[in-house]
Amino acid sequence: MAAANGSAYRVGTFVVDPDRYRLLNGDVAVAVEPKVFDLLVHLIRHRDRVLTREELFEAIWEGRPVSDATLSNHVKNARRALGDNGELQETIQTIRGRGYRFVAPVEELGADPSAAAPAASAPAALATAASAPSPTAAGPGRALRGWRLAVGLTVAILLPLGAVLGYRAVVASRVQAPADRPYVLVVPFGVSDNATADHRTFADQLTREVIANLRKISGLRTAPVATAFHFRTGASPEHVMENVPGVRFLLTGDVSVAPDGTLSIAPRLTDLREDLDVWGSAFRVRADERDFFETPAEIASAVAAALKVAIVGDEQRALAALPTIPAAYGPYAAGWREMELFTHQSLQRAVASFDEAIAQDPKFLAAYRARSDALRIIFTYFEEPRKLMPAVEESLRAVLARDPGNAEAFSSLGLTQVMAWDWRKAWDNLNRARSLDRSLAQTELGFALYYAALGERGKVLASVARADELDPLNTELADWGNWALFMVGELEAARTWAQRQMREHPDNGFVFCGAGIGEYLSGNTAEGVALLERGVELTDRAPVALIMLAQGYGYAGRTEQVRPLLAEAEAARVYMCPYETAVAYLTLGDDASRAHAMALLEDAAEKRSNCLIFLRVDPRLAVLREDPRFAARMAALKKRVGLDDAAVQAYRK
Repeated sequence: MAAANGSAYRVGTFVVDPDRYRLLNGDVAVAVEPKVFDLLVHLIRHRDRVLTREELFEAIWEGRPVSDATLSNHVKNARRALGDNGELQETIQTIRGRGYRFVAPVEELGADPSAAAPAASAPAALATAASAPSPTAAGPGRALRGWRLAVGLTVAILLPLGAVLGYRAVVASRVQAPADRPYVLVVPFGVSDNATADHRTFADQLTREVIANLRKISGLRTAPVATAFHFRTGASPEHVMENVPGVRFLLTGDVSVAPDGTLSIAPRLTDLREDLDVWGSAFRVRADERDFFETPAEIASAVAAALKVAIVGDEQRALAALPTIPAAYGPYAAGWREMELFTHQSLQRAVASFDEAIAQDPKFLAAYRARSDALRIIFTYFEEPRKLMPAVEESLRAVLARDPGNAEAFSSLGLTQVMAWDWRKAWDNLNRARSLDRSLAQTELGFALYYAALGERGKVLASVARADELDPLNTELADWGNWALFMVGELEAARTWAQRQMREHPDNGFVFCGAGIGEYLSGNTAEGVALLERGVELTDRAPVALIMLAQGYGYAGRTEQVRPLLAEAEAARVYMCPYETAVAYLTLGDDASRAHAMALLEDAAEKRSNCLIFLRVDPRLAVLREDPRFAARMAALKKRVGLDDAAVQAYRK
């Protein structure tokens, strides 16, 4: 590894600055892959002699076995970073049969090379800096209109692909990115028809890591994982551009395995507007080489170079970081596979997998964050929040103890605290998350729910719109965004939102249930019941979906069907949300049912039901708020949840 020694080097118009881990052409930062930068520095420092391949393997790859082709590719990219090529060899010369030597004139600079750096000879320097193989070399110049993701993947991928999983996005040192920065969507790398479930799991994880790396580069805008994985089965470029407004570049990937076990990972970047492949490459490695584990970061760096985007500040170091140990990587990837199934049982298995990953590596930050997300989803839909909230906070505080500037952890903690009606801490943590990284849709969802609890319509609309802009196909946002809108009376906006979300998430029963509630609140009871029935079917008759359908029947005047559905939900012997159950009883209309509903709301407070965030504004509870027999108990409940008038006025200041 290249080590800092207090000196920087000028080579022509370029400055190589090891202390700051950057390459400049004049005052313009040049994108270069981490290992290429290390190689370049080592060659410059030892320019007085020829360096053998073996010496370079030891110095740059720490003695790990890598192929001659890998070294040759890195030398080629180092030349390109300085505007050289294999024919001219004006910077790095190949000494046949012996090795490589740096031959360009070098001037050693002081510890602060910025003042001595000359202006770049041309603004086009980035066009050649660290550029990847040309479209012609990578494949056909025209993009496939109906692009396909068919690849082969070896069992050796059970070793870690990790490039930066578990490390936060470096945002504190970022410059303000231009509004027109390139917008990239990565779609899940595919596997061949004969691949196993494990192959699919690790291909998916490779995709997540590439996305994580791209999102560390402030000059790029990259769609988050939730939106990216919406296109797992593929889609036309027209469908992509329609559903992810503003996206221009599509990154796909092919992975194949040779008979000798060598892996070929071949990403391709397509300009959707021009219908052109703008970059493509092949990363040929073996699964037991360090290069293989660094491939996602190298792909991200190459994409930035192809789009002429500089990697600034500490972003280079973040791209070079490795997240965990091999033993922790397998269960972590398996946990993500279970998370995507989105059932009670699969989420429990996901938590167990993340626990195993953490046991293998207690410093694996991404595993803590994923564990907290899985637990939060469980208490949102399936289990008693009071029992799980401490575990969610424990996971997130473990991240912050190791990485005090982790924006994702603050975001998740803030959203969790909104759902736990811990309003002041939620406000502080959501604002901290936003100050660290303004690209997190989860933060904006947290604000949307916070403002919904206070009844601030305009701020709910703005927060939902911002979250939608950042992550338009996020499943959690699809459901909760609808609730935030209709709870503050934005029924038409909620209906428009829900109709789009049902189109984009046709298998998510909870999205249909929320849409059904919005419809019956708008007076469209028949349509609301139909959507709720569909939601019950899609969730395999989950208790919370049954309870919401019972509400729909009650509002439609089919009160004889309410109690049987509540009995079915109770027979499942899992958590029944007392809040939503109370709403179902209110549809029955008699005094005894109202009294029972009031008792259920108080039980919801005991269990710390997240639904109580809507206690102040929920139109379904108006009958209790307006009934003088329950006024004192409702006032006490609002005070307990922190939504009494005095508290709300304080929050709004």
